Parts: sequence; C-alpha cells; structure tokens
Amino acid sequence: MGLVDVGWAKYPEKRIRLIVPFAPGRGTDLPARIMAKYANPFLDNKIYVENIAGAAGALGFRAGAMAKPDGYTITMLATSISVSPHTGVKDYPLLSQFDPICVVAVDPATLVVKPDHRFKTVNDLVEYGKTHPDQVTMSTTGVGGINHLIIAAFGEATNCKFKAIPYDGSTPALVAAIGGHVDVGVSGTGGSLEYVRGGKLRPLVTLGAKRSKYLPEVKTAKELGIDVEMYMWRGAAVPKNTPKEIKSILEAAFRKAMESEESKKIMDNEGLEPIYMGPEEAQEWLKKIDGYHKMIADKTGLKVQ
Repeated sequence: MGLVDVGWAKYPEKRIRLIVPFAPGRGTDLPARIMAKYANPFLDNKIYVENIAGAAGALGFRAGAMAKPDGYTITMLATSISVSPHTGVKDYPLLSQFDPICVVAVDPATLVVKPDHRFKTVNDLVEYGKTHPDQVTMSTTGVGGINHLIIAAFGEATNCKFKAIPYDGSTPALVAAIGGHVDVGVSGTGGSLEYVRGGKLRPLVTLGAKRSKYLPEVKTAKELGIDVEMYMWRGAAVPKNTPKEIKSILEAAFRKAMESEESKKIMDNEGLEPIYMGPEEAQEWLKKIDGYHKMIADKTGLKVQ
C-alpha cells in the first residue's frame, strides 16, 4: 500500500503510534501487537505500539482522545471504555470521543469455578444464591469495571445478590478462584481458557449469544433461560474529526492484517475467535454495547462510591 496521497500530504509520512491503555502482556496488548505487525506492510512499516497504563485504562484512553486527529495516533479500545463511564468512574474518557476503525475481538464472558467446587452446575449456583444473598463470592478486576458489571447483570437476571471481591488484574482474579478464595471467577472465555484446559478451573456457563467454539459443551446463559449477554471486546479507533481519507487507509490496512491466515491463527491459539468489524459495523455494535452496559449499570444501581 505504501504512501498514499490524501490531497494535502502523503500518508503516512511519519511513525504512527498505537496506544494500548494497559500494561504489556495478554489482554488488550496482544491483539494490538498482532494488528501492528500484520498491518505494517500496508502502512510503510510505520506503526509502533506504546503502552500508557494507569487508572484502569483512563490515562491511555485520554491520551488517545486528546491527540491531534491527523492519523498518527490510534488507540486500542477495550471493554472498560463502554463500562466505567456508566458505573460512575470519575473523569473516565468516553467512547463517543473516538471514531472506531474496527473491532477485532469479541470474547464472551464465562463464569468458572475450581474443579471440585460444590457448584456442579450453574443451577446449583443460582439456587444457592437465591437463598444465600451476598454469600456467593465472585472475583472482579476492580470496582465498577466490566467483571463487576457482569456480576451485577448475572445477579439481576437470576434474582440473586452476589458479593464482588476486587483483585488487581485478571490473572489474580482467576487465581483466587483456583485457590478457592472466591466461589466463582469471572473472565472472558479466552482469558480463562488456559486454566480450563489445564484442569485448574471448570466453566459453569458462558454469556455469549451462542456457544463458544472453545467450550462447545458449555451452555450459554440464554440457553438456560437466563437473559444476560456480556462480552469482553477490543478494537481500534482514532480521535474524532480524523479525516475520512486517513480512516479509510487505516481500515483497509487493519482489515488485511486481521484477515491474514497468520494473524487468525495467533488469535485462535489465544482463545480469541477471529472477527473483524469495519467502521460502520463497529460503530453500530459499539453503540448497542455501550447502551446495554449503561442500562445494566442504571438498572442494578452499580455505581462507584
């Protein structure tokens, strides 16, 4: 693809930073690095990843939203930007401050327990939860975050009240379930897959619209008559008012990157079912997700105190 004439200049003329609002590792960082690697041949090898971690993603999102809308700053979006503003996290950037370029991962939430836990099925969990309010503990990655909202949504749908226990990150939250420090771990399917495959955790239910390809034997909540649907998602965006021509160039590069067999294989190996939504589809889907999260937060009264 190389340099492209967008009327007033060649794009890209200089390096393009791809902000990841979290620390290096799996999570949001992994798909960002896959995107950068496989899109680089179409963008004159100018993309690099910059991790700006802190304040549960707020620092990185803010840096991306406030950047000059010239195509030289892209931000990896993640689930928290469609959750934290609705749960009352102070000064958290808004999804509306960005123009989505694409969505590249949609990971259904999963509830997991240690293999020998007394909850053998999700019905065991719900029946006990109804008669023992606030006694079933579930791990979260922080107050007012997506895991916390998943717990609230599942509780609302089952008429149960669960106790959310915050941990500093997704790995410690799952390790707490493995060690029996909490009854239930809450995670994306991909995030818990390593532990499930290793026999350290057992999935009770997934919260997607359909069964996960990685856990085909595990029923969805909706199959069991529980009206809840929750996901972890990742995508890329630019600041509002970025020129349309530049957004088109970036979208074409990312589409080719994420539709390559190599990138699909890496995503698949990590338990992230390969998916690609372009700008219009991503905008529509994210608007729906953002509205759903706001509805759940308002309905359950989940607000950071």
